[in-house]
Amino acid sequence: GGAAAVVAAFAVSPYFTGSVVESQVKAQVAALDSQPAYDAKLVDFQSGYLSSEGTILVTVKLGNMTDDGMELPEEINAEFQLSAQHGLLLTKYDAGIGLASWKLELVDDKLREYLEWSDGDALYHMTGSLGLFGGGEYRDRIAKFKVVENGDGVAVNFSGYQGRGAIDSDNIEYGGGFEQFKLATEGGARVDLKDMKFDINAETPLEKLLKGSVYEGESSLSIAQFYFEDKTMEQPLVLSNYQMNTRSDIGEDEVNASMSVAQTLESLTSSVISVNDIALDISMDNLNIEVLEAFQKLAANQDATAHPEVLLEEQKEFFVKRLIQFAEAEPSLKIDALKASFEQGDMNADMMMQLAAIDKLPQPIDNQVFWLSHVNSDANLSIDKPLATWLAEKQILMQLKNQLPPTRQDPEKMQQLAEQQAPLIISALIQQGFITEQDDAYVSKFTLQDGKFVLNGNELPIMQALQQ
Repeated sequence: GGAAAVVAAFAVSPYFTGSVVESQVKAQVAALDSQPAYDAKLVDFQSGYLSSEGTILVTVKLGNMTDDGMELPEEINAEFQLSAQHGLLLTKYDAGIGLASWKLELVDDKLREYLEWSDGDALYHMTGSLGLFGGGEYRDRIAKFKVVENGDGVAVNFSGYQGRGAIDSDNIEYGGGFEQFKLATEGGARVDLKDMKFDINAETPLEKLLKGSVYEGESSLSIAQFYFEDKTMEQPLVLSNYQMNTRSDIGEDEVNASMSVAQTLESLTSSVISVNDIALDISMDNLNIEVLEAFQKLAANQDATAHPEVLLEEQKEFFVKRLIQFAEAEPSLKIDALKASFEQGDMNADMMMQLAAIDKLPQPIDNQVFWLSHVNSDANLSIDKPLATWLAEKQILMQLKNQLPPTRQDPEKMQQLAEQQAPLIISALIQQGFITEQDDAYVSKFTLQDGKFVLNGNELPIMQALQQ
């Protein structure tokens, strides 16, 4: 009896899993269709006993998202072919035991007019499976390609992309990357991007993620090297080992959220600067979730083809209406760390700014005295003395290059003038109280509390000046 029941389950299950596949596909297509600037439709879907086939049409509306002067189409159309096998016993695409396995490929014949990749291979290919309890796993890839010879003199070589992920009822994981992207122009410009990887872990259902809901989760992005050069540059610009980690959390009351972004760059070199160990850590707290999600909904409903100024005006009106709700939560912005190491020395800084004690908005809304009375801030800066002198010299040289016509620019004399004036500028900053000396560094400390401005221990009469 037990064996017969198992056989019956395997025999009947394709009827049920076929309807599951159809409902899942329709739900995901509808979610994509709800995104700003996207149209998505499921057409020609046919479901049989053991398999399903369908075509998904996706349109990306570019509208006014491109820069002026760029000749690009108003929209981009793509056609995807979906093939699925119904479970429980799966032998195709992603073999095993589950409700279904599937394959999704970009129908790309027209793209071969512009790109070259292996014959018989899809430019974009995805396979995956739906588990017995609704969770899914998938892998996707973009084929290795290069740009076909064209009259624009642009050459592109892409190493191909690999990714994989997993989805269950309340969590999404995905990671992917590529080895190299190279672009070169006939004019001598060259871009080389090496070893890009990213990961995301979102603690939310996919439908909520696509709808723009605030969620808890983390992500990371790394790039081993970014290289750029052209004929006008004495030395290429090279960024090495960039890393970004983000984190978002929702408070216990589920009213406010917090976000953090930590970025590091091992080195940056060019003809004018060399910097190592760059770090920028930013965090935001007490962000009203209802306001954030309402803004996401506004963005989703805006007309992507409208002029950017129209979109910005709509967003401005939104924030004015929602400002009191956002401000009552006392949101804060922190630069927890900003640091870098130059050949001439190190620089370190941090900053905190928070809205406080706001229960109504001023009239007019841009009343400076009101906002400065309800902002608490604290900022610190430390910079090694040789580095401060070097930066002052660079600022003077930049001003001289902007002020003097090319025929009157003498690099040697300009450098001498910069070296003479830099110490005078720093001395003037010390005398005016903007910086103070501390061992081998110049430091500055600024606070704004209850409308009182204090710079390096000295209160500044800024509020009094604004009230006059």
